[in-house]
Amino acid sequence: MFAFLHFLERRFTRPIEVLAYDQQTFIERMETDVEQGRRDTLIAVDERGTMPRYEIADLFESTNKMRRDMVGFIERLYNVTAERQRAATELDVAKQIQMSAVPHDFDSFTERFALDIAGFMRPAREVGGDFYDVFEVGEHGVAFVIGDVSGKGVPAALFMMRAQSLLRQYLLETEDLGTAFTLANRQLCERNDAMLFVTAFACVVDTTTGEVRYANAGHNPPVLKQNGRLSYLTCRPGLVLGAMDVVKYSEGSFTCSPGDGLLLYTDGVSEAADEREQLYGEERLLQTLAALDAAAQTGAAAAGGAPRGSSAQAAVDALAASVDAFAGNAPQADDITMLAFRWSLPIASLTLPAQDEQLDNLFAFLEPLCEGEGRTPKLLAQMMLVCEEIFVNICHYGFPDGQPRLPVDIEVAVDERAGCLHLVFSDQGIAYDPLSHDPKKVDPTDEQRKGGLGILLMRKYMDDLRYTRADGRNILRMTKRFV
Repeated sequence: MFAFLHFLERRFTRPIEVLAYDQQTFIERMETDVEQGRRDTLIAVDERGTMPRYEIADLFESTNKMRRDMVGFIERLYNVTAERQRAATELDVAKQIQMSAVPHDFDSFTERFALDIAGFMRPAREVGGDFYDVFEVGEHGVAFVIGDVSGKGVPAALFMMRAQSLLRQYLLETEDLGTAFTLANRQLCERNDAMLFVTAFACVVDTTTGEVRYANAGHNPPVLKQNGRLSYLTCRPGLVLGAMDVVKYSEGSFTCSPGDGLLLYTDGVSEAADEREQLYGEERLLQTLAALDAAAQTGAAAAGGAPRGSSAQAAVDALAASVDAFAGNAPQADDITMLAFRWSLPIASLTLPAQDEQLDNLFAFLEPLCEGEGRTPKLLAQMMLVCEEIFVNICHYGFPDGQPRLPVDIEVAVDERAGCLHLVFSDQGIAYDPLSHDPKKVDPTDEQRKGGLGILLMRKYMDDLRYTRADGRNILRMTKRFV
């Protein structure tokens, strides 16, 4: 009986106990080896002191095979994990490189050109195809560029870096923005086996005159803030860059005054979707900016200051927050990028009734603004002479046939850095463009709107003159250099 029990213990009970213990220690050894980075875990069951036979021997062999398979799986999992970690590290480095390729510090532009600038870029993946750029062009110009490459991920990021570099190169080398886009497009079409393309919008701001020249290649029209009003810039869309090398692009232009600005953005903003797949939309974008501007103006008025709207950074932050709130828990499907700027010169403003008797108030308003370094009594005399002619002509001839005389708005901004005075006269009289007249043929007896002398004086004493008719208003912008 004892011999039989000893036989059972040696052939069955003891092997099973050894197998159970070895299996437990195997798991512990394997966890320790994985934590310590070793991959030489002993696989075979230690059979010393046992004599497994029959089904027990098969169980030992099955266990050893299972361990070999497990160790092989862990080895493959380790390699895959290591590869993913390497890829994640490389993507993180690529993200840092991409983010460093776009500017973030705009203080120098604010100090030199009185431009309030803000940028925002958030890729949908680790790296993306959106970009923006800001750089100086010439002595008084600043270029703003935004682009959106088709596709996402690494291929789009590589194409984005190439597009950004080419656009910067040609915008610096050529004066016409349409030519710059045409040259960049030809280069992007070459060796474009991946058939990628990029939408882009670029503009150059002349910070002495307020002239903004721009070109568009299939990009979303930017939001223009002009004379306190928000609207989408009306511009030709153009074809995307990188699609056809025979396309020629053209340049457009408009004039902005101190306080005006642009918001450039990619379609990741307007096409952001919520959980019901509804889009954020361009109308909601305008509403968000309008609400922000109204709040800023109300706050400034309550503080006793001149209400000029929100800053570029506030506009970008508010729009990003609005998009995130709208999307909720829906995943970000596309890169989101924005670039905003505002010509942030301090502005003095005055509104006067269209009456000759207000000339003294106009002079009192202008006199302190024409004082300071570089501003001579001669400058003051010239400014008052020109402004008197403009104001009197508006009063006498802007509201014929008994029309009510509506107030005249005057704004003056002093740019100490550039040595310029910027003046804007805005009235709601009949449409009249004084710059459409040839100064050599000006007739002082012009009955539609007299002021031939005023036209001559403006052209003689002012360094830059621009007229626009917008929202039923005559808007005359003038620049006078004093250094």
